[in-house]
Amino acid sequence: MDPDTDGGTLPPLRGALRAVRDVLDATDPGLVRLVGAAHTVGAICLTLAALWALGFDTPFLVAAGSSALVWSMVLTGPKEGEQAVTHALGLPAALLAATAAVLLAPYPVWSGAVFVVLLFVTVYVRRYGPRGTALGMNAFQMYFVMQFVRLPDEQLPRLWAALLVAFACGAVVRFVLLRTSPARSFARLRRSVRACLADVAEALAALADPGDRPGRITTLRRRLRRLHTCALMLQDSVEACAAPAVAARVRTRMTETDVRAERLAVMLLRTGGASGDSAAQDFAHRLHLRGADGHTGGAPAAGTDLEARLRALPGVLARGGPPRPEADPAQQMSAAPGPLPQPDVPGPVTAEADAVAVADQALTDFEQAAAGLREAFRWSPGTRPAPAAQTSEPPRSEPEAQSHGVERPTTRAAVQVACGAAVATVGGQLISSDHAYWAVLACWMVFFNTASTGEIALKGSRRVAGTLAGALVGLFVASALAGHPWAAFALTLLCVFGMAYTAALSYTAATFFITLMIALLSDLLGTYTDDLLLIRIGETVFGVLCGVAAAVLVLPRATGRRTDALLADALRALADAVTATVRRLTSPAPVDPPDALVRAAHTADLRVEELTRSLTPLVHPAAPHRARRRTSLYVLGLLETCAYHVRVLAVEAGRGAPGGWSASPARPLLEERARTVVVRLEALAAGHADGPEPAPTAGAPAQGPVAPGPDETRMLMHLRRMEDDVRAMAGALPRPGAELRRGSA
Repeated sequence: MDPDTDGGTLPPLRGALRAVRDVLDATDPGLVRLVGAAHTVGAICLTLAALWALGFDTPFLVAAGSSALVWSMVLTGPKEGEQAVTHALGLPAALLAATAAVLLAPYPVWSGAVFVVLLFVTVYVRRYGPRGTALGMNAFQMYFVMQFVRLPDEQLPRLWAALLVAFACGAVVRFVLLRTSPARSFARLRRSVRACLADVAEALAALADPGDRPGRITTLRRRLRRLHTCALMLQDSVEACAAPAVAARVRTRMTETDVRAERLAVMLLRTGGASGDSAAQDFAHRLHLRGADGHTGGAPAAGTDLEARLRALPGVLARGGPPRPEADPAQQMSAAPGPLPQPDVPGPVTAEADAVAVADQALTDFEQAAAGLREAFRWSPGTRPAPAAQTSEPPRSEPEAQSHGVERPTTRAAVQVACGAAVATVGGQLISSDHAYWAVLACWMVFFNTASTGEIALKGSRRVAGTLAGALVGLFVASALAGHPWAAFALTLLCVFGMAYTAALSYTAATFFITLMIALLSDLLGTYTDDLLLIRIGETVFGVLCGVAAAVLVLPRATGRRTDALLADALRALADAVTATVRRLTSPAPVDPPDALVRAAHTADLRVEELTRSLTPLVHPAAPHRARRRTSLYVLGLLETCAYHVRVLAVEAGRGAPGGWSASPARPLLEERARTVVVRLEALAAGHADGPEPAPTAGAPAQGPVAPGPDETRMLMHLRRMEDDVRAMAGALPRPGAELRRGSA
């Protein structure tokens, strides 16, 4: 029996725990946030317990606990060995920063100057990757904490000992007690994929019931998006914990399942009578898969076999999908996926039976794809590391090596931070001479993980909102828990967990937990007053304003300029994926293996994802420029559609042997259409409204199209759809980012 299935009825408690785990698996792919929060809370608890047993006073507990908190959150790396090296380097960085803070505390001017310099260095070293980012942030946060926890010079040896204990406890938690190996990460992502598939199955089955279709379509879109995100994470992680051949198989199966889930969703929306459902039409438009008449339809017709199968879909997927035709497991692993269903019914959809038949076939293919994915998981040797292999490059918009001087992103951000922090230091002293570091911290934090003025302004507004909410709650909580130190301590740990768990999900929520935690810590230290939280609000607002002003006035980097670069990257990645696909289909010589096509599609997905994140300030509901917001959403929809077609092409091209179409009479037509798509993509990436019309491919028929077979028809249709999308983008954007840049800051 599969370890993730159970043949009997679960007891109530076990069933409730299983339900909770399924929700966590689906909403937190790979339990990345949960594991990170557990690392943070575990390191803090072990550090405080060890220091309390050794007889350290409260200030040392706060300093060491804060160090454990920050270091657990910023220590990242793809491999355990790299994390261990970074962890070892983090201790001397923390010791130097803490020592400088203590020695300079009696000299406010020098202390503030060093703080600003340290801010510059912290941002500057981000160019050295995760290790530079972690070490810089660790040094800065340690210096900041020692502004909050004042210690005399003679206590430095005890402070060093406390920090040594904190780093030792952090290493024990991360590398021993809660060790996260590549195999365990893969296993958690595998459970998340299954949970996401179950959620998608439930949402698809819900379409068979009448009522509240807009709400159900919104739920379906959200769950499909979650499945796609989980698929991307799985493809990134599978390299480290499976044999290369099996890793390639899992990647291919995951891509196929993701594509067929989207395909089935659109087919279901096309069944039934005309509904005029705007939500359904918008959904179909986002995938650009409408029929010739734009019909999206309503729910599946009652009484059809399709409706019954939809209602049974969650149970079918839980049992592993329909029976596989292959008898030998080894053959199951090597069998090529079946063809994807024909996306469009020829001509207008005039009969409901035609649409239901296509949806029924899409459902069958989705069930088989899910079953094939489970077979790939079952055969993954999850504990055997893979040899080093080339993986898809992480998304990047402006490589450091291609920029010089202040044009380098890290240098520009470092200069902006230094200027903003200098003003925040002076102005913060006017608000409160004892808490000016809060203004500096707010100024610095709005630059962390941001790359444009729009992103900085949006993050600053979220920090202010989270601070206001946290201060409001903190006023009541700190007063209610006065005189109850253990209750305050327990709630502080809950705040730490909430901050770590929500940091990657909602910066507003993370800031809320930080502010509430400050109120509780102040209560534990005996320094809490109601004015303290008001001062924090004032310092935070002023620091955010300083950061935004520095981003606008000092070496500004407009949001539109950044999106231009990211859009060009995404377009080139799509062009590369199309080129690789057609090369495999038409070249008689040995070419890229099927896994290379999936990798190319994966890279294109990552580029589109990064562009989506960078456009957040422009597509935010509060964005002032409504026309630019509509244009941005439209372009994103077209890019996501192109990425979908690229995934389909990668799966389809990987099914056959290399060069299998080299002798096909439709080969010239395929090459010509693909070259048209690539030329237009590259022209748009280069900043032109449209590329030159490609010359006909040698050997292409001058008059009359060649009658292609079913497989060729599918490939040509997807290429035609991509060409339509690129033309639409060219019409919306005379040059990449033109509409996004106009009037943006």
